Amino acid sequence: MLEQTLRMPGRIAVFILTLALACTAAPSPTTPSPSRSEPAATASVPAPSGGPAAACPAIRQISLGGINGKFGYPSEGSPPLALIAMRVDDPKVFRILHTPRLPGGALSPYTIGAIEPGMYLVLAYVEGEADGLAGAYTPAVACGLRAECTDHSVIRVAVTGGQTASGVDILDWYAPAGAFPKRPVGTEPLRAGDAMAVCNPYADSANMRASAGLGFPIRRTLDNGARVIIRDGPLGADGYDWYEVNLAGDQLASGWVVAYSLRK
Repeated sequence: MLEQTLRMPGRIAVFILTLALACTAAPSPTTPSPSRSEPAATASVPAPSGGPAAACPAIRQISLGGINGKFGYPSEGSPPLALIAMRVDDPKVFRILHTPRLPGGALSPYTIGAIEPGMYLVLAYVEGEADGLAGAYTPAVACGLRAECTDHSVIRVAVTGGQTASGVDILDWYAPAGAFPKRPVGTEPLRAGDAMAVCNPYADSANMRASAGLGFPIRRTLDNGARVIIRDGPLGADGYDWYEVNLAGDQLASGWVVAYSLRK
């Protein structure tokens, strides 16, 4: 439970000292953003399929933004987390970034890319925690997370197309139980063996790369509707979650694609 994290004085003392040095008073003004949808290659290669192509929603031609900052966890190490930006007016619209288990004592930078314009709440959830343990970006972070910092309301972050909202530090793990929104349905990690379809919301295809990250070579481009099987992931890189997939009709053809281009 959230209140139980307050009973770890030995471990939290170092964490709070780090916060006092690292926290900022407010998000920095938005700056030009590298955040964008993972583009499709010019030449598209139709993918072999184990069945008819899946139907995908219409492509949305919009300018995307991003959010960045730091995250931490009040213990000797950070467990695997799901960093989620959920839209205020529709929690079903979100972007998610998974982080691995990390050593304690330091804050880690993060970027969540390809976020549609709107107002967002930014939170972190511990993977595998049934009680919904969560951290958030709140006024208590700017206050220094001292005992007198009692405002744990989640700050709304404005995302604008072509811009990145900076300084959104997900560090407040001290709110009373139930103060933060529950984790949105549909943000659980995909599992190996899950059957998915490629449905890029922002282009008619998605790149399959040699590994997770925009710097890796494109092996091929998968048309929307192509059917794939999850092999591994999620792995966060360059502001996106990535999954390794196999083409449903060609088990030797595999690579990594951005998570938002996959749907059941």
